[in-house]
Amino acid sequence: MLDFLSGLAAPRLAELAAAHLPDGPRVDRKRLAALLMAPATVTGTVAVLSLPELQVAEALSLRAAGTRRTDLAQLLGVAADDADLSLVLDRLEWHALAWPDGEWIRTAPIHEVLVGGYGFGPSARLELAHLPLDQLQRIAYNLGAPVGRDRAALLDGICAALADAATVRATFAAAPEATKDLLLSLADEPFYFDPQQMGALRTSRPTPLRWAVEHGLVMWSPANMAAVLCSEAGVVLREEFQADFDPAPPLQVPVEVGAEMVRRDGAAAVRTALAQVTALLETCGRAPVPMLKDGGVGTRELRRLSKAIGGDELEIRLWLTLAGVSGLIGITDNRIAPSAYYDDWLKLDPPAQYGELVTAWLVMDAAPLDTGAPALLRTERDEGVSVLRRSLVSLLNGLPDGYALPSLDGINALQMYMRPLLTGPEPQEAYPTTAMLWRELELMGVGALFAPTGLCRALAAEAGLDGTPQRPALRAELKRLIPAAQHTVLLQSDLTAVATGAPAAPLAALLDLTADRESRGGGHTWRFSEASVRRAFDSGSSAEELLAALREAATGGRVPQPLEYLVMDLARRHGALRVRPVACVLRSDDPALLAELPRVKSLARLGLTELAPTVYASVLPVAETLVALRAAGYAPAGEHADGTIAFDRVTKHRVRPSHPDQDRT
Repeated sequence: MLDFLSGLAAPRLAELAAAHLPDGPRVDRKRLAALLMAPATVTGTVAVLSLPELQVAEALSLRAAGTRRTDLAQLLGVAADDADLSLVLDRLEWHALAWPDGEWIRTAPIHEVLVGGYGFGPSARLELAHLPLDQLQRIAYNLGAPVGRDRAALLDGICAALADAATVRATFAAAPEATKDLLLSLADEPFYFDPQQMGALRTSRPTPLRWAVEHGLVMWSPANMAAVLCSEAGVVLREEFQADFDPAPPLQVPVEVGAEMVRRDGAAAVRTALAQVTALLETCGRAPVPMLKDGGVGTRELRRLSKAIGGDELEIRLWLTLAGVSGLIGITDNRIAPSAYYDDWLKLDPPAQYGELVTAWLVMDAAPLDTGAPALLRTERDEGVSVLRRSLVSLLNGLPDGYALPSLDGINALQMYMRPLLTGPEPQEAYPTTAMLWRELELMGVGALFAPTGLCRALAAEAGLDGTPQRPALRAELKRLIPAAQHTVLLQSDLTAVATGAPAAPLAALLDLTADRESRGGGHTWRFSEASVRRAFDSGSSAEELLAALREAATGGRVPQPLEYLVMDLARRHGALRVRPVACVLRSDDPALLAELPRVKSLARLGLTELAPTVYASVLPVAETLVALRAAGYAPAGEHADGTIAFDRVTKHRVRPSHPDQDRT
C-alpha cells in the first residue's frame, strides 16, 4: 500500500488524505497507508461499491497476495484487456482497494471483509497467521517459497505462491491420488471434518489430509474442529468456475418530461419547505416540544405540530431532523426549543437559509422518514441511508435535461445496482428505503416527476457528486428559486397584510406581533384584529410607535384608514381596566388604623397599597402578612372569603402506633 501511495500524483494523494486524514493539510503516507489497510476502513469502502465493483472485489478477495490480471479476467469470463474490466479496476484503484503492480493486481485486505464468497473457504493468510513457525517453514519449503525465520516474510512467500494459479496446479498435480480426490471433493464443499483423519494430523502418520495441510492447500490447527480448503486453492480446483460480472446497469429507458413542470414543482417544494421549517421553529419557540422519556418526539406531538403549521407527520419528521442537524434547535429540560443560532439564521436572506438546510440534508446521517422510531431518535439505518441519499442524488443528476426515469421501480433497480450491499439483494427489500428517500427528494425540491430539478444539478455540482469541481452553483440556483427577502408589505383595507415573498426577519417579527398569520409558501398573509393589535400594546408599544412602524413597513408608506382607526380606537380603550397582582388584602372598619400602617417601617416589606378607605393590598401572602403585623404590635385576625373570622387551629402531632396491640390500648 505504501508503494502504491508513493506512486500517486499529488492531487489524488491529497484527495485520499482529505477523506481519511481530515486533521491537517500535511499528508502522512505511513499513517494513511495504515488507515487504508485497516479492516474498518476497507469495510466502509466496500459497502459503497457498485455491483460490478463489488463483483471484481469479491473475485480479487479469493487471493490475498494478489491476482494476475489474466487469472482475474479468466475468473470473470472476459478478455484481459476488456474495457469494462479496466474501468472497474480504475474505480477500485480510486477507492484504494486494488492497484496494478506489473502483471499483478495487489489489494487492500479485502479478503478479511469479503469472506466465503461463492462458497469458497477463507484465504490462506487468515489461517496461516496462527500456525507455529516450524509449520510455516515446512509449508514454504513444500511450495518452493523462500524459507527463513521471519514470520512476516514466510507468510508473504506462502501467500504469493498460493496466489499463483500455476503453482497451485503444479502442487495439485504432484499430490498422491487419494489427496487429489480429497481436494476435488473440498473444491465444492471446503469444510472437512473426519475424526479419524483429523486425529492422524496429531501424529506423524502420513495421510491424504496431512499432505494437503503440509503443502498449504488445506488449513488446519489443533484448536480447530474442522479443516478447510483455502480460497486460493479452491478457485483453481473448482472446475469451470466463473465469477459474476455485470458491468452494465439494468436497462431503464428515460422518458421525456416537461421541463417547466419539473421546474415549477421543484420551486414550489423549496418555498414550502423553507416556510414550514420557519413555522415549525416559531412554534417550538412559543411552546417547546416535549420529548418522550426514552428520547425522540412521539406521534402525539407530531400530529399537534402538523395541525399547527400544516403538512403531514412525515414532513414534520423531516423538518425537525433538518433543524437538528443544522443547529437550529436544542434540548432543554427534555424539551425541544430553537437554539441561539436560530436568531442568527433568521437574519440570513432566504436563499442562504435554505442553502444551509439543503446542504445539511444531503450529508446528514439520519433517516427521518423511517416511522419505525420516534422522530429525532437515531437508528442503526442512519449511516446506510446517508450513503443511499447521496447515491440517489447522483443517479438523478446523471439523467439528461428534459428526461425522467420511468418509475420508482426503475429507480429502485438502479439503486440496487449502485449500492448492492446497502440496499439488499431483493427488490422488495430495497423498495421501502428507495421510496422513503424519493419522498425526501420531492419535499426538498431536489427531484420532481422522477426527474432532476435545477437544485439537484446545483447540489451535485457543489458537493462534487458528478465529478466536477466545486463552484457557487447552489447559491445561484437558490437565488433563482427563492425571492429575496421582502422588507415591505402591502397593507390592505380589509385589515390584511400581504408579502409576495419571504419577509425579512424584522418585518416578520413586527407582523407576527401585531397580526395573525393566515398563509405561508409563495406568498405570506397576515390579518389584523383587536386581539392581535392588543398584543402589541400589551408588549409595551404605544399607538404612535405602532403606526410609525407600520408606515415604515408598508409599501408606499401608507397605512389604510381602517387599520389606523383600529389602532387608535384600541389605544383609547387599552388599560382602562387594569389588573394588579396582590397576595392578600387587609380590611378594617377603622380607616385611621389602616392609614397608619404604611408609615410603620417594619411593615414596608408588605408593599401596602390603598384600594379603598377601608381596604389595603399586601404583596405578601396571608400567613406572612399576619406574622409581620403581629410582630409590629398589632392584633390582626384572619378572614375567610365570606367575611367570617378564620381562627388559628392548634395542630397536635401524633405518631401512629407501630403494633396492632398498641392500637387497642
